[in-house]
Amino acid sequence: MGEYKCDIIIPVCNQLAYTKLCIEKLIQNRDMPFNLIIIDNGSTDGTGKYFQEFSHTDINLIYRRNNKNIGPIYAYNQGFNLGNAPYVCIMHNDVLIFKKGWLSEIIETLDRDKDIGIVGLAGRKKINKKGLVDESTLVHNLQNEHLNEPMKSVYEDVAVIDGLCFFIRREILKKTGGLNEEYGYMHCYDLDISLSSLSLGYRNIVRNIEAMHISNGGITRKTDEYKKLVKDDYKLLNTNYEKFRRKWKALLPVNVE
Repeated sequence: MGEYKCDIIIPVCNQLAYTKLCIEKLIQNRDMPFNLIIIDNGSTDGTGKYFQEFSHTDINLIYRRNNKNIGPIYAYNQGFNLGNAPYVCIMHNDVLIFKKGWLSEIIETLDRDKDIGIVGLAGRKKINKKGLVDESTLVHNLQNEHLNEPMKSVYEDVAVIDGLCFFIRREILKKTGGLNEEYGYMHCYDLDISLSSLSLGYRNIVRNIEAMHISNGGITRKTDEYKKLVKDDYKLLNTNYEKFRRKWKALLPVNVE
């Protein structure tokens, strides 16, 4: 896959319109080449044809199709094992990045500051003893309604990164064995990898990158595909929070304000 410094991994399952917007913005505002790893969890809406016709000489595409929807956490790990770049981007297919030169900004930050383990587009500064994040400490530059004021600084330290989009050192994922598959299909994997980063002695930061999360975390869980995978999303959320609390009780709470 050449000498590209970043693998961008995007799991997809239908929602082709969102995927197209996401990829188009990545390409439009890129300033350096990258590996694009698409894990298709059984799409039936033309997603495969779109990537078969994909052609950009400075983007190395790896497209893998699963016969069924294995869920995002497993798909991210599948993509991680297909790549070899020193930095790995975990990204939802409905994230739009508007800032030109965004990729080099993030890569240069990770190259320069060896104590930073994860760079995200959003995160929270506080997570309490019960493993619940303090939403009033959300740090972001997301152009979504009903969020607190976007950040003014270039970057800020946070306790935990939001899973909508983040960049992580491959060496961290090697040490953890990838994202934690004990959480199943959804929820808490971003909190878990954030605390793994902290426990390994790294910092987590949010970089000021103008972006938008179209669904704001809600549309995927409303799809028929997700409902087939997860019969009771609220139960899964509570189950995963309990797993998370048990695993990290010695480290919680975390406050980087």
